[in-house]
Amino acid sequence: MGIEYVRRASDPAVSVVVPSVPASDHRPTMACLRAQAFDGDYEILLVDDGSVDRSEARNRGLEAASAGVVALTDDDTRPPADWLATAHAAFESDPALVCLEGPVYGGCRSFGPRHYVGCNLAVRRDAALDVGGFRSAFSEWREDVEFGWRMEAEAAGRCRFEESFRMCHPSVPRTAFDPALEARLKREYPERYDEVMDVTPTRRLYRRARAAGITQPLQRVRNAIKRRLRGECVGAAGSE
Repeated sequence: MGIEYVRRASDPAVSVVVPSVPASDHRPTMACLRAQAFDGDYEILLVDDGSVDRSEARNRGLEAASAGVVALTDDDTRPPADWLATAHAAFESDPALVCLEGPVYGGCRSFGPRHYVGCNLAVRRDAALDVGGFRSAFSEWREDVEFGWRMEAEAAGRCRFEESFRMCHPSVPRTAFDPALEARLKREYPERYDEVMDVTPTRRLYRRARAAGITQPLQRVRNAIKRRLRGECVGAAGSE
């Protein structure tokens, strides 16, 4: 499996890791990452995950990263211009911070804490590797949530949700609901599952709708309407 350095830096303040399947057009994502309004230097690692699962791709990116802080996103996102600057400032201002998450807008939507959506994460590299990185057992469903909950429990530091650390994910996720992995997550983390996934009737209803295959077609229709009326990814720059 190859790692392409889309952007190199001799002493990066932040490394960006992006797993990508060969068939995906990752050029819009790379363009957004190259255009970051960030005063520090940074590198971009594009990891080919055509022959391995997404967890292994992220782990190899973490291992190859040069910076102490690693930002993670997917190959079909549109990172806002301040994305890296926001992540870097959070870790600079809080030495105990080990994992940063934030809201995701567009076809993939997540607005609350402790969901650790893999397209919008930043971590201290050493802390992430110390807990074992992402577990392939949960690829391709909930490996990011499981990783975040393990960071909460095992990493020597704290995890934080930051409202200003925002990500645009225009398309509906390719990942399909996996009932076996959902059940395994609940079995391995019963308290966290109750606190995050089952905390409200709305969350329970949404999960059942996702499992039944209802949510994604509705989101595609919603996205098409919003793109016509208000732009590709409403909310990424500050309003939803």
